[in-house]
Amino acid sequence: MKAKKILKPLFIVGLTVLGGCYDFSQFDNIKIEPISPKMVVPVVKSTISFNDIVEREDANTIIFTKPGDSRFFIAFRDTMDLFNAADRYSFPDFNFTKQYQLDAGEVPGAPLPVGQTLGPITKVYTETYNSIAGAEVKYVKLSAGNINMIVTNNFQNSISAIIRFPSIRDQLGNPLVFAMNTTLTGQTYTNNQDLTAYSLNLNSGSFYNTLTVEVELTIHSLGNPISVSDDANIQISLTGLDFDYLQGKLNETFPLNDINLTLDAFSSSFDADFFLSQPKLTMTFENSFGIPLAFNTVNFNATNTNTSQQVNLVNEGVPPTGSLLLTQPNNIKYLTALTQQQPEVDSKYVDHNNSNLENFLAIAPNKILISPTVTVGDATTNHDYFVRKTSTLRLVNEIEFPLAGWIDNLVIRDTVEVELPDLEEDLKLVNDNALKIRLKFKFINSIPMNIYFQGYFLDDANTVLTQLYDEASELLLIKSSVINPSTGKTSTPTTHWAFIDINKNRYDKMKSATKLVIQARMQTGGSTHQNVVVESTNTLETMFSLELEGNVDLNN
Repeated sequence: MKAKKILKPLFIVGLTVLGGCYDFSQFDNIKIEPISPKMVVPVVKSTISFNDIVEREDANTIIFTKPGDSRFFIAFRDTMDLFNAADRYSFPDFNFTKQYQLDAGEVPGAPLPVGQTLGPITKVYTETYNSIAGAEVKYVKLSAGNINMIVTNNFQNSISAIIRFPSIRDQLGNPLVFAMNTTLTGQTYTNNQDLTAYSLNLNSGSFYNTLTVEVELTIHSLGNPISVSDDANIQISLTGLDFDYLQGKLNETFPLNDINLTLDAFSSSFDADFFLSQPKLTMTFENSFGIPLAFNTVNFNATNTNTSQQVNLVNEGVPPTGSLLLTQPNNIKYLTALTQQQPEVDSKYVDHNNSNLENFLAIAPNKILISPTVTVGDATTNHDYFVRKTSTLRLVNEIEFPLAGWIDNLVIRDTVEVELPDLEEDLKLVNDNALKIRLKFKFINSIPMNIYFQGYFLDDANTVLTQLYDEASELLLIKSSVINPSTGKTSTPTTHWAFIDINKNRYDKMKSATKLVIQARMQTGGSTHQNVVVESTNTLETMFSLELEGNVDLNN
């Protein structure tokens, strides 16, 4: 709520003229009888075009013209990130243990002489790494991470080993290799490697999400027996993993955060009966994922929170290609090559031909709620789809319509704080029945719109004490221009006078008020439900004057 003090500056202007321009400070002992002049003060004379009016845009409202079209267009636009890979996908720490043991056929019948060796004997181990639920990950380009390995020798003889990780490769494509020197029985070998710029190759034949480890182990005899119960305990930890991009097959459907859109231009609309010609709602998706995505709407409704009216947006007829489907998935264009740096842009729309958008907007909604989901992936066996860490799905949502159509009733209200001046203390006016104030308006209007005005003065309990204009329920403040019936455009400006009279009794009630509810009701001119067009050249010329009559006490 904005605090405003109204009328006081106008009273001061009037008092200046009523009281004259003299300095009475030298005449303290002279008594002067109250005077009762009548005067008129011209306050405002201006001409403003509709272009000037609408340049004062709201937070998310854009008003513009198009080349070759004199009509104004209004658009409500919001931009938001629907989801991103950085928040959705991650590679958690992963620990696993393998036991290297000889098969019965690999164990010699008797202890080997001291100094002799057995092997090397190679064994291959795999471990499933389900980093992303439901995904079959083929490849991960790492931007960070670390691998740590601890080998404990539980053989009765010394061992050495070459341990390869075919699933972990450097920038040249070479597998990571740890060379374990000869380790005595009961001892441990530890090694680690920074995995920045390494990659995870998680494809093993027809399997995905699979880490592979090759252990090439040699036993160095200390003269002790060798058995199938001997082992080398291998503990492997992957920690701090992060990625530049991943490749694979991802399949999931999940809800996105609700999309709450605010239509600022309708924020004060308390009643509405109007029709907008040729509205269009466009959702433009900016997609930097390299995998099929489908956008789905579970709920898409408009609400006028001032009237509690609600309307759901639905498709009508057979939506043509490019339509926003409200009960089916909307497939979105996606990147097809890792070399692509710019996102794919794809637009879906609803208008008066493929939906009930006209009815959707007819309640003058100030809130729109969209409850969406997104489906990632498709039914193919393609495992070359990719997701970058920086991948995002962004939405630019825009509702656009020309200022053309009709308004039977559109009521806008705003509440402001008021503090009117004390007539005797602040303005030296004698607060008697001689006090009369008249606000005089003259409008020369070429905008095809009637505007009715009223103001209600309320106390802290929201009780109406009085109203600004009480000869009727409202004042026709601005009268519509004359409209060409064939084009809906202004043919001739209209001149209209309006007056607001305030007497002592009403002023006393106004002064007791703490709030003023300003109400404006708009109605297009022409015949009933005639489509009219607002053009950028439409102007409104305003002349406003203040007429004061009352007693001025020059002794105070």
